[in-house]
Amino acid sequence: MPEDFDLKRVPIFHKLTEEESDRLEKNIEQREVPSGGAIFAQGDEPDALYIVKEGEVDIVMDSPNGEVILATVSPGSFFGELGIFDNVPRSATARATKDTKVLLLRRDVVMDFLENNPSASLRILSVVISRLRLADQMMTRLVSRNINEILESKATLGQRVADKVASFGGSWTFIIIFATILFAWMGANMVEALWKPWDPFPFIFLNLMLSCLAAIQAPIIMMSQNRAGEIDRLRAELDFQVNLKAEIAIQQLHRKIDELRVNDIRKLENFHVDQVGHLHDLVRMLKKDTL
Repeated sequence: MPEDFDLKRVPIFHKLTEEESDRLEKNIEQREVPSGGAIFAQGDEPDALYIVKEGEVDIVMDSPNGEVILATVSPGSFFGELGIFDNVPRSATARATKDTKVLLLRRDVVMDFLENNPSASLRILSVVISRLRLADQMMTRLVSRNINEILESKATLGQRVADKVASFGGSWTFIIIFATILFAWMGANMVEALWKPWDPFPFIFLNLMLSCLAAIQAPIIMMSQNRAGEIDRLRAELDFQVNLKAEIAIQQLHRKIDELRVNDIRKLENFHVDQVGHLHDLVRMLKKDTL
């Protein structure tokens, strides 16, 4: 058992008695995981329940668009408990984000403890069910975010100016105004009879100003394009999160429908049993009457 560690500080075990806690603490093992190391991988057999003593662990899941971080586990929290109870291969990967120390309780130890301590198993299961219920509530409370409003609220003054310049520079209003100024400038400097041209042909001063304008306008437009690329990336990420949420909701609906079907079958079976019992009672009553 690691020193300076109280098992009852872990939420899943905080309802245990001192005797039950001491019994489990004797079987706790400690493992050190370097930063970036995997504690277990998606598809692995569930071998233990894990508790973070020091460091931090990310629970990630593979997807077509890359890895998705489902949760971040901090010291004092636990993970990997579902595999202990259903014995199904891991549905996600646990990876240390920094040098981490984890405590683990082997599955056979936990199951043996639960079999020999029914009251403790009920208290542990109540904590697990509460955690699942909170996760369901968080999923139902998730709302779609307006990415434009989020980015607009975080935009700096320079980003706002870049967007305005790029928007105006790519409009017909800018083209018409710019063309009018150019033709007026060239026309005024070609009429030598009325005044002395300040920028005679080949309009060197006009070329200088156009070069300066292009040199300033190009990076501003690139800034706006980079911002547009970031918006597209965030929109794609948000679309993926919405699709993931919809997929999880559909899975929950399937599970609830399956539960309803099972309940209906059980009710039907109970109804048949009751009917058979009534028929037996009726047959016994008829036999008594005939006798």
